Amino acid sequence: MLPWNKMFPFPKDYMKQDIFKQTDVENWMSKAMQGKLPPNAQTFGSTDFFAQSFDLLRSAQAKKNKKKKPGFEAKVFETHEEVFVRFSVASEDQLSQIKTSHNTTTLFIDNIPSHGAKQTIPLPCMVKGNSSKAKYQDGIVEIRIPKETIVPITKVPIEIIKTKPKK
Repeated sequence: MLPWNKMFPFPKDYMKQDIFKQTDVENWMSKAMQGKLPPNAQTFGSTDFFAQSFDLLRSAQAKKNKKKKPGFEAKVFETHEEVFVRFSVASEDQLSQIKTSHNTTTLFIDNIPSHGAKQTIPLPCMVKGNSSKAKYQDGIVEIRIPKETIVPITKVPIEIIKTKPKK
């Protein structure tokens, strides 16, 4: 006989007994989980994680689409040197009413899609304050704004405060 069998802390017959029955485990789990799960059966109707994730994504996108302003959509993209903003215009006559301006982080467009309407478009990075250009072709206005390549750096001096020793 090997020595580790003698050192085992439980009797030999202990492991042969069926101490945990399936019904006991199920009852214990149901008592422990009672009231912990939400009553929404729709969430737990499907055990497929990906199906649940896509359902949540679709509902979030539907809510986001409801919040969008009807009649205006601008596409913003950037290259290494410039930020482009494109949007459609109903007619060439409307171009004389459109007013555009920007600061280093935001583009402002007035009188589109209708007179008096204002659009605010956040830009993906800091842009230069001047030298932007706008072109109109085939019903699309394209605004090109150069990126700011020099980021201003400000020095912050450190003030040294000496504490008086306690007596």
